[in-house]
Amino acid sequence: MRSFLLSLFIFFFLFAEAGAERLVLKYRVSWLGMKAGKIKFVVEEEGGLTKLYAQAKTTGLAKLIFPFKSEWTTWIDKDGYPVKSRIWRKKRGKEVLKEYFFDQRQGVVVRRKKGRESTYRLEHYPVHDELSAFYATMRARFKEAGEEKVFWVFARKKANKSTVRYLEDEKLDTPCGPWWAKKLEVEFGFESELIKRSKRAYLWQAKGLILKSQGELAIGHVTGKLVNLDCKEERP
Repeated sequence: MRSFLLSLFIFFFLFAEAGAERLVLKYRVSWLGMKAGKIKFVVEEEGGLTKLYAQAKTTGLAKLIFPFKSEWTTWIDKDGYPVKSRIWRKKRGKEVLKEYFFDQRQGVVVRRKKGRESTYRLEHYPVHDELSAFYATMRARFKEAGEEKVFWVFARKKANKSTVRYLEDEKLDTPCGPWWAKKLEVEFGFESELIKRSKRAYLWQAKGLILKSQGELAIGHVTGKLVNLDCKEERP
């Protein structure tokens, strides 16, 4: 059960194109058809950088069993790589805060936790953090089924290879009616900051948005669906 509840929160890595305007996306998370959580994802400009902010929390029965709330903020440069990130979470009343600072030219990441700093030198760089990596995945353009793209992600003290594969097109039911979407398979190649014993997920991409996401679990799967889709706006 703990693995399932932690796995909910891959879906605060859900993204759309950043621009001058503030973008807010809201997702409903479910497991085996039951409501289990909510996610809010925000993209906006701040101080010459693009700010990615994601908030996730359990709701309903999931909140009673495993009360959890998380806030992840990453500031990325013009090339889409993180400059710094702040990860806060509260689990069963216990709070944890981590901050990361990225020197992309030198391949150095500094982590600050509880007033202590740790420095990690990377064999491969530049790197994403998890939030910027999925944002980059959202912005990626795939031409043909079977095409793959590789992203390097800093997690667990090192750079890790992550592969995104375009599988096929599928028609999804959305608040705006049926939409065709690209189904993407994501292989992390590492154990996520927030996901335990799961290294694979699926994303459905259409019109510059992630409409749906799914994480495979030992029992069933956890699903995130976009619920505030603007039916009047036609995205490129």
